[in-house]
Amino acid sequence: MFGFLKWFKLRFVMLAVAVLIGVYRTEIQQVLRNLTDRYLDHSDGNSAGIPVQFQDPKNEASVNLALFTPEQLATYNGENGAPIYLALLGEVFDVTRGAKHYGTGCSYNFFVGRDASVSFISGEFDEYDPETADDVLTLKPSDLIGLVTWKDFYAKDYEYKGKLIGRFYDENGQPTTYHSKYLTQLEQAQKEKTRMEQLLEKYPGCNIEWSEATGTRVWCTPTSGDGIERSWIGYPRKLYSRGSKNFQCACVPEHQVDALDGGKQVNHGDAMFKPYDDCDKRATECFYRV
Repeated sequence: MFGFLKWFKLRFVMLAVAVLIGVYRTEIQQVLRNLTDRYLDHSDGNSAGIPVQFQDPKNEASVNLALFTPEQLATYNGENGAPIYLALLGEVFDVTRGAKHYGTGCSYNFFVGRDASVSFISGEFDEYDPETADDVLTLKPSDLIGLVTWKDFYAKDYEYKGKLIGRFYDENGQPTTYHSKYLTQLEQAQKEKTRMEQLLEKYPGCNIEWSEATGTRVWCTPTSGDGIERSWIGYPRKLYSRGSKNFQCACVPEHQVDALDGGKQVNHGDAMFKPYDDCDKRATECFYRV
């Protein structure tokens, strides 16, 4: 009997609370909101190590994403049970579940707690200089595309946490002038990449092999260039894109060899064709050493 009364009282109290919440839901929400605002107004995010919260305007579903100072981000280093964060192009990702790669002593630990975007391309992990580590405009435009590929990888495989205050985003989480310059160069690089892809459809790539004895051999066949079939074989030429010292090998049809070698065609944008050194202009294979 006593157990039944205790159960009945508990159910009655729960019912009463539910009724009150239903009646005063708006008032209760307002009280909680006021308490939260009062806490945020009197708390020091920097001294307490608590990132400032923000809503990402590009993602209406995002809640409680954060703005990190470099000092705050550095504390997310996996030590003493802390999560493991890294930044790339000013965006912060939680890579804790990849601790076997990012933990202390692991191959990618260099990137933890900081933005070392340049090293994703340069592969230099020996020294970290905060003044240059995320200065991606020092890279070749084509390298910026590689950085976007890395960022897409993190966005797909790891949790996005927010933005890093610094070179790419200001203290309000808004893109900086530097960020705009980066996007401009990235757009140019993507256009150049598209132009080169279109050129390689018109002038397919060569077959390539290397041996210690002969160096690099390039040659053309009717199916060279990812198996692109055609009625002509072509002759190997160096194909340079804008602002790049590197080249790709492209097969040029015979009726265009003289014009391209002389630079007479101007319908290829900033791309440029050059013959291989010490190779006959009508040879279907050439050798060179770097």
